[in-house]
Amino acid sequence: MTYFESRFKKVAAAKREIAGLINESTVRNAQIRKGTATDLSFIPSESIDYIYTDPPYGSKIPYLDLSVMWNAWLDLAVSEEDYTNEAIEGGETGKSKQRYSELLATSINEMARVLKYNRWMSFVFAHKDPAYWHLIIDSAESAGFEYAGAVKQNNGQTSFKKRQNPFTVLSGQLIINFRKVRNPKTIGKIELGAPVMDVVFETIESVIAMYNGATLEQINDELVIRGLELGFLDVLAKEYADLTPLLMETFEFDAITKTYNLRKNRKFKTHIPLDLRVRYFVVSYLKRMQHLNRDSTFDEIILNIMPLLKNGVTPEHQTILNVLESVAERVGVDRWRLTRSGQQDLFL
Repeated sequence: MTYFESRFKKVAAAKREIAGLINESTVRNAQIRKGTATDLSFIPSESIDYIYTDPPYGSKIPYLDLSVMWNAWLDLAVSEEDYTNEAIEGGETGKSKQRYSELLATSINEMARVLKYNRWMSFVFAHKDPAYWHLIIDSAESAGFEYAGAVKQNNGQTSFKKRQNPFTVLSGQLIINFRKVRNPKTIGKIELGAPVMDVVFETIESVIAMYNGATLEQINDELVIRGLELGFLDVLAKEYADLTPLLMETFEFDAITKTYNLRKNRKFKTHIPLDLRVRYFVVSYLKRMQHLNRDSTFDEIILNIMPLLKNGVTPEHQTILNVLESVAERVGVDRWRLTRSGQQDLFL
């Protein structure tokens, strides 16, 4: 009853907030459909301006199994077809991961079909297994979407999913944005090797340095975003379905603050060449600005990457400028834009 009361109050507050926007016209134009996202045949092709979707979390949440009480309260019938169409692993019907992947990919293909060109799809996910992120990216690229950046969103509270699965569902979430274009660029993949894992550990340590001790959510979010932008997400997907063992083995975990820190008397790794570290963060930042169609000034670049470089030797401005000139081009007097060659040779 505590959760029911909380949910009721939130729904009532939302209703009060939007009451002034609801009139005969909005009601007449609105459509609420119950069905499967794998079949959007009632929507014409290339007719939708924007898609915002929050898909099921694989094997972590058996939605229909857990919603029996809600469905009874709301007097909603659940059919065998609903269980057949449910995109999860396991559950009452014992779906496989392959079947879950197929349902998710089919739904993304349908979203690509109904979306107009040069329009956006936002994909919300809060899973810490990189394999699921990799599945989304591959499916979206195969459907004709181009990755356009990701943003972190901390909802400030522990969700039901998090309470049910504290070690496999994150308290915050990432929103991955895709754009449907006629000639989409794919995210480049790089082979597993020492330089890649160096960058992975460098990313983890930079997050720990930035926050003076980082939570699993902070580390996961940064790794997923960097992995998406720099092309090593497939490495994480292959090697680390769960980052927790790697983090527990390498770093000190503070059970009170729930943060990972350097072990006692251990320094940040500095064996990664300074110019490579600078290059990594400069390229990552410029890629993010590229997704936003923005060119950056040198001062903006300095302000954004310096906090990430405080582990190890802090570079001189001239060092950053030298790296910048090798991966980017000037735009106007004092703005910079990533060049194509700078995107390709980061790990060579």
